[in-house]
Parts: sequence; structure tokens; C-alpha cells
Amino acid sequence: MPRKPTKFAREARAGLEKLASSLSEGVPLPPLARLGETFAIHPSTVLRILRDLVQEAIYWQSPSGRFYSAGSRRKKLRGAPICFVGREVWRWSRLYQEILEGVSEIAVANGSPLVALTARSLVWQSSADEAPLFASQRTQNRELSALLTAAPKGCAGFVLDHLWMPRVIEAARWPGGQRVQLLCGSGKGSHSVRVDAAKGAAMVSDYARSLGARKILLAVPFSGDPAIDLSLRLLKKAFSEFDMEVQDFREVVATRNIGKFSLVVCPEDNVAHVLAEHFGKSGPPVIGTQGTGVLQAPHARLRYDFKRLGRAAASAILTGKSCDPFGPVRMTG
Repeated sequence: MPRKPTKFAREARAGLEKLASSLSEGVPLPPLARLGETFAIHPSTVLRILRDLVQEAIYWQSPSGRFYSAGSRRKKLRGAPICFVGREVWRWSRLYQEILEGVSEIAVANGSPLVALTARSLVWQSSADEAPLFASQRTQNRELSALLTAAPKGCAGFVLDHLWMPRVIEAARWPGGQRVQLLCGSGKGSHSVRVDAAKGAAMVSDYARSLGARKILLAVPFSGDPAIDLSLRLLKKAFSEFDMEVQDFREVVATRNIGKFSLVVCPEDNVAHVLAEHFGKSGPPVIGTQGTGVLQAPHARLRYDFKRLGRAAASAILTGKSCDPFGPVRMTG
């Protein structure tokens, strides 16, 4: 598990963020050794912080290894609105709450209003143990077109819900501004800011192996969510060396001989929580892999920093710089 940043590391990060806003275009940061002296930390710690800031599109690194501010475009968009275009606010999951907190942090720092343009039919789910209903392409086309007519003038850009279909994004008449899709995306109609789901699946597989697991039950929460569908494919690949069964989670709940499984793995944390509650202490351990903090000990869970992902999405809008996929923070159990 990574250590928490020290007081000096936190102060260095804040100082480097501030420095990014004052650097002239084309002027690199001082060498790492000098920055280490300035902030009283080791140059390797400076490098780690800068790599995090590159992922959040605050700096960019040239092939020579020097770091430059990504803020020249950002200054032109000072105070310009940032729009979130997606599901209704009351349907935000824990994951989306964390992402939008990160988007809001960057918007506030830039003096930008955060405007929510929400589609009523993008997703509907009455409870965690009910399969969600997703809008068809035709419905998405209609709702996105209607939402964009309400977009504020001079908008810096749009943070897009991951449920928007690539064809819908490409066909829409956007009023300008950068477009960044969360968690997935084709890259044709927008940039994407996503987690490294393949690395997460490998981490879960390694964790299962460390427990000596032999027979794994992969619980399918529902289909139609592109991020969940991708996670399922990657988990199946990661577990290919195990004795594995794949079942709809409702079938899992109805399974009587659940004791034959060493682990139950689910790529949607709310459904994983439902399974954990259903099995109680007598059932096999449950692993949630979506990466939120919904599932708690003693059950295991993969964790991603979705707030940081939200900051990266908003920074990409303001700087025009994309970032690499975000790896998992930890695997706990």
C-alpha cells in the first residue's frame, strides 16, 4: 500500500501547481535537483509528483525529459464554464460523486462555473439489485441534441458521462470547446480519461493467487455498461488460469452450493456489496473490482482514485492535453 504523502511532499505539490500557472510557454521547469532543494525533498519525490501532475494535464514532459507547463491554453479559458453532460444528479453513483468532486476542484481553481446538463433517460435504476435500463442510440441522440441547446456560451468544454455512445458523440453538433469522456470512449469524438482496467484485473488475479484461491465465481452484475463490460472481459482473461465459473449475479444469489467457490468476484461494487450482505459470514469472500469505496472490510476491494481522474478530465479540457490511464491505488482485504 502506498504511503501517504508527507507534509513536505504536499507542500511541494501545491508549489508546483502554483508554479505551473506562472511559467511562460516554452520555458521548462528548473532541474529536479534544484526543485528538490527548493521544496526540501528528494529529487525522486519531485519526479513522482511531476508525473502525477502530468497525468492530471497540469504539466507535460518532453522527449528530453524536461517538464513544461500545460497552462498557456488554460489561461485563455480562465473563468469559462465547464459542463458535465450525463446522468441526472440524483442518479450519480459513488463513482460519479468522486469523479465530479475532482472536476469541481479544478473548475473552482480556474474560476469556472460547473454546469450540469443532465439526461433523464440515459440510465434508470431503482435499486442496486435491479438491472439498470440504458437509453437506446435513438434516445441518446435526441436527449444530447436537446441538452446542447442549453449549453452556456463560451463553454471551455464538456466532461461526458461514459454511457454516451461514440456514434452519438460524433454525430452531435457541439458548440465548441474540448470534449473529454470519462472511463471509456472511441477517441474519435472526444478525448478519454480512463482507469487502467487491465492492470486492475491483473492485480485482482494476483491477489486471488496469493490467497490460494482455486475455484472463482465471476458474478455478472448486468450488461450494457461499456466500462463494466470491458472489466468483465479483462477479468475473464486474467482468471483464465483459474477454475472459473461465470454467472449472472441473480443466479449467484440463488446458488445453493456456494461453498464450492473460493472467491466471488464482481466488477460492480454496489452489486458486490449486495452479494456480501446476502452471503454473510458463512459464504466465500467477495471481491469488488470497480474501484470505489462502497465495499468495506472484511471483504476485499480494488481501489482507484476517481477524484484524481475527475481532476484530470477537467484539466484536459483547460489545457488540451490528454493523460495516460490511471492505475489502481491499491488492493485491500
